[in-house]
Amino acid sequence: MNLEITNVRALQGFQIMRQGAAILISILLAKSVLTSEEIGTFEMLTFIGTTLSFFWIAGLNQGILPFFPKLESTDRRPFIFNIFLLFCGISIFVILLLFSFENSITQLLVGQESLPYIKWYSIYLLFFMPSFLVDYIYLVNNRAKEILAFGVIVFSLQILVVIIPLFFGKGLLGSIQGLVGLGIFRFLWLLKVVFDHGKIEWKSELMNNYLKLSIPLILYALLSGFPTVFDSWVVGWFYEDKSTFAIFRYGARELPLAIALANALSMAMIPEIAKNHNNAFTVLKNKTLNLFHWLFPLSIILMLTSSWWFPKVFNPDFIESASIFNVFLLVIISRLIFPQTILIALEKTKMVLYISILETILNIILSVIFVQYFGLIGIAFGTVLAYLFEKIAIAIYLSYQHGIAFSKYTPVGWFLFYSILLTGSYFFT
Repeated sequence: MNLEITNVRALQGFQIMRQGAAILISILLAKSVLTSEEIGTFEMLTFIGTTLSFFWIAGLNQGILPFFPKLESTDRRPFIFNIFLLFCGISIFVILLLFSFENSITQLLVGQESLPYIKWYSIYLLFFMPSFLVDYIYLVNNRAKEILAFGVIVFSLQILVVIIPLFFGKGLLGSIQGLVGLGIFRFLWLLKVVFDHGKIEWKSELMNNYLKLSIPLILYALLSGFPTVFDSWVVGWFYEDKSTFAIFRYGARELPLAIALANALSMAMIPEIAKNHNNAFTVLKNKTLNLFHWLFPLSIILMLTSSWWFPKVFNPDFIESASIFNVFLLVIISRLIFPQTILIALEKTKMVLYISILETILNIILSVIFVQYFGLIGIAFGTVLAYLFEKIAIAIYLSYQHGIAFSKYTPVGWFLFYSILLTGSYFFT
């Protein structure tokens, strides 16, 4: 099997396991002895951790993909060790920041004066954040089987350490302490991977070049992920009770398969496009069409039936989440096109950043306006439109500045057909 295809499938499997574990944990928490307010506390802790880490982790990891293939063979192993030190240093800084300004950060992000167990959750983050390197190190070293093995083990453990303490009467604190144990386990796995594939040697010039490429990607990731963060922030500030926060967070989920498969395809194609444009465009287009045929029909079915299955899968307290979920299903229209993948592969990271700034401004404006007229659903609509704007703007830039037509990497006819069908299904519901 082609190596690139193997990596794509391994990453897709890994991302499916990641999203599947998160969804299953949400379902089991809703079925557990925890109250909606306690679930809201867990969601707030998760939100704080995500907000403090998603952008720099995503940006630095994305920078590895176009940078690593162009390195001399003598620089590759030292680079692995250097990027490990960088991740550990940033993680320590983030946790020191959270410990020093705990109440201020909690008030700022979720509108609460304090949150239970936040110190335990901070310890988990300290070990957890650097471990996001593992699957990327495996990817650039063409270790597809190891990616899958890592995913099976850590995501199975993630479900167990959160849920088992609840059934033994340990409460939410027991679940978070279980996560601390999981974080330490993931960090030890990372250490093994770094010593297997890295070399203890500091190369400042190498890291300077890497950071020049990655800093715009960090800012891009911050701005790209800002709509999701901003949505939850608006809910935390405008709706003070933790139950409403949980209701929004349970509904504000894209189709898990779409995120997993799309992100995996995007990550795996960046180094391929960097090496060979034309062949990679054909591969990207064909794989995009395969995703269309699976994910658009699934989204339509879920949208038409969500009001029936949502309260049964979770519990009746989350019936309002179904309407929010239906709006977020529309994100698949922008999620399954990949102009940003090409732009990153071409190392045009500054343009990615500029467009993301415009997207962020648009999202803020739309969410603030829509929440006043449509409530929680209005916040979701602001995000959907902002994401769509970003992809359209990047596609136009690629076409006019680089002569790369949208049709070169996207099956346009099928895209329009499925987009219209999904949108029509939403208005039908």
